[in-house]
Order: sequence, then C-alpha cells, then structure tokens
Amino acid sequence: MSLAPRSFGYVTLLVALGSFGPLTMSIYTPVMPSVGASLGADADGVKLTLTTYMLGFAVGQLFYGPLSHRFGRRPVLLGGLIFFTMATFACSFALSIGGLIGLRILQGLGAASGSVTGRALTRDAYTFQEMPLVMSWISLGQNIAPSLAPTLGGFLGEWASWRATFWFVGGFGTLLLAIVLLGLKETNKYRSDRLDLANLLHGSGRMLRERQFLGNVLTLGFAFAINFGMLAGVPFILQDHLGFSPQEFGLIVLLSVGGFTAGTFVNNRLVGRVSPIAIMRASGWFHVAALSVMAALSLSGIVTWWAIIGPHVVLSFGTGMIVANANAGAVGMYPKLAGTASSLAGLAQMGMGALGTVTVAVLTAIGSRHVAMPLVIGLMPFAVLTVLSARLLRARPAPPKLGS
Repeated sequence: MSLAPRSFGYVTLLVALGSFGPLTMSIYTPVMPSVGASLGADADGVKLTLTTYMLGFAVGQLFYGPLSHRFGRRPVLLGGLIFFTMATFACSFALSIGGLIGLRILQGLGAASGSVTGRALTRDAYTFQEMPLVMSWISLGQNIAPSLAPTLGGFLGEWASWRATFWFVGGFGTLLLAIVLLGLKETNKYRSDRLDLANLLHGSGRMLRERQFLGNVLTLGFAFAINFGMLAGVPFILQDHLGFSPQEFGLIVLLSVGGFTAGTFVNNRLVGRVSPIAIMRASGWFHVAALSVMAALSLSGIVTWWAIIGPHVVLSFGTGMIVANANAGAVGMYPKLAGTASSLAGLAQMGMGALGTVTVAVLTAIGSRHVAMPLVIGLMPFAVLTVLSARLLRARPAPPKLGS
C-alpha cells in the first residue's frame, strides 16, 4: 500500500490527520459533566481538562514543524502518533481529576503532530494557487468526524462510561499509526541538514512581521477562541441548567457543527469567484451577529436550547468560512518552511482556543443570573478582534520575503 501525493488515499490521510485532534476534543464534550461526577470534581476542574488538552496541543505545534524540516514528515508523524495513542489510553485509566488534567496535556502534545504535519504534507503536494480550494475540501472532510463525535461520545457515555470515549480515540490513533507506517513515503523535498533552531526562530520572526501572515493566523486564532469557548460552556448549560442527557446533547450539538459544515461548503462554492481575503473579512461579522443575538435572548429571559444553539450555528458558519482560507494563506506562502508556518498557525489556533475556554470558565465561575451572558461577555472581544485582524490582509498581497 502506498499513498502517492495528490491521490485519493493521500487526501483521505490528510483529512484523517486533521480530524483526530478536533475529534479527540469534541467526542469528550458530552461526557464532561459525567467526568466530574465520576472523579468527584466540580465543573471548573472538568473544564480544565479541555483547556490543558488545548494547551498541550498549542505547545506541540512549536516542535513538530521544525523537527519535520530536519528529519522529514514521516518519522516525526510516526513518533507523534505513538505518543498520542499511549497518552490517550492512559487517560482512560485516570483515577483523579488532577491525573486526567496532566494526561490531557500529554495527549494534546501528541495530537498536535497530526495537524502540523498534515498542513505541511498538503503544502508538499499542492501549489500556492491550489491551496485555498484543496484546504477548503479537506476542511469540509475534516468536519465529518468531529461533527459525528459529540453524538458518538454521548452514546458511549451512556452505554459504557466516559472512559469509553478514550478507548475509541485510542483505537483511531492506532489505525492512523498503521496506515502511516505502511503507506506514507517521505514528501519533504527541502529537508535541512541540521536542526538550526536559531535560523528557524529567525524565520518565524520574519513570518510574524509579515502583515499577510499575521492577518491569517490571528483571524484563525480569534475564531477558534470563540468556538472552543462555546465548547467549554455549552455542555454545562444544556445538561446542568436545562436537564439534557449526554446523548441528547450530542444530538443537539450536531446542529452547530452543521453550521461549520455549511460555512465550509459555501466557501468551496465561493473560492475562485470571490477572493479568500474578501471572504475572511466578511466572515467575522457572523461571530459578532451571533453573540449579539445570544445576548439579546438571554437578557430577555429566554433560556432554552435553541437560544444557545441557534447563535452557535451562526458563529460556526462564520468559522467554517475562515478556516480553510486562513490555513491556506498562512502555510501556502512558505513552501520551504511549510512545517514552521503550520506550527505557528496551529499555535495561534489552539493557544487562542485555550484562552477562550479559560475566559469562559472564569466568567462562569463568577456567575450571572443570565446563564448565557458569561459566554457573550467572554467571547465578544474575540469576535471583534476576528473582524479587525482580517483587515490586516491586503487585497493583493506582496510576494513572500522568504521560503519562496
């Protein structure tokens, strides 16, 4: 079995590599209240298991890109998958909330290998001009597994226990490991002779001073802060305040994930007709509008599932319009440093996501008689920053100064 670049099997692998990080996070959200009950932890402690996973994921972004420049995509990916699978199975045996928090950091570190090397593998196989459309289709495919994951997680939680979600994800990691081991050949044509951290840091600094690159990664990061903040808060609102079971929550949340799918599909239709920058500049307003509607409903005393999920669908639609274009814009500029560019994009994505969950957790702990207002107050600044950061993007970007 061989996965040739640009083949159907290669694209399927790219989708899978991008999926298992989000899948690991979304399959877990329906059982978060059950984790607290099982391990004797409060809601804030359980939310930390989501935050620490994303922190581990964010930190991992810094290592896999540079390592893949030096040693190649394949060996680095294999090492990351082994680490991820071991950490995932270890999570299923956690006996305390503190132990689970620590293991989730390790799990996130391993999961980062998929997203970083997946974006770099995409850049290895496709041209800069092909990247927006290719990333858009990959993003749509990547949404299938995470969209089904909350429903699956809810069923696993009721059928077995919250630990079953980790058994499932560990099995998925094992399958990916076997596919990469048996089918993937090395694709990095620009491997460096040595691991020159000083040069890589210099290259990263130049990327971050490039307005076009910064606009892409910041817009991506702020959008994910909103979505991950919602993931941290919505399960407790729907289950603890409104009385839904994990299985019912998993079914309801499909609507919000459907918003992301719809946004990605619309973006696919627009690519080639509308510039990616124009799409990103418009998309941030969906976040602002959605949170404004949620605030109005909450302040009006309307506390029901659709008052939460409806706005969530709209902001997820906006994120679906952003993700593919931002990733393609950031990574596509630097073919020789695709791994480093991918690392920085992933760091913004997961680092901001972790910040969003912490913000929601803190404001939820403070409390409000309007249960949705901590979400609105915590996430509206990120929505405004999504709009502002997209303004950094130039309609006709200058050629990149490095990695061409």
